[in-house]
Amino acid sequence: MNCRSCLKGAKIRCEFEVPGQEIWELNGEQYKGCPFKIVTRQSANFIRAFNFYSRGYLPNRGAWIEQSAKMLDAFDLIEKELQAIKEEKERRKERFRR
Repeated sequence: MNCRSCLKGAKIRCEFEVPGQEIWELNGEQYKGCPFKIVTRQSANFIRAFNFYSRGYLPNRGAWIEQSAKMLDAFDLIEKELQAIKEEKERRKERFRR
């Protein structure tokens, strides 16, 4: 997602927004408009670190035990959210096939 230009006012609306989906749901809470505006710098850093982690690179030296508990918790949460998105896509495909 390239949300930076959106926040700078270069875009009129979110390119990922689906018509009729003005309300986004994240972790059981609903938000009106693009959810990127509620992402903190720390959360964005966790997401960026997760991208490296998913390719086999840990953010700190050493093994997983040397990583901060907060980072590991963030990775678990991100992984669960990605799995939920994947499962929802599969459910939608199944409904479409019928």
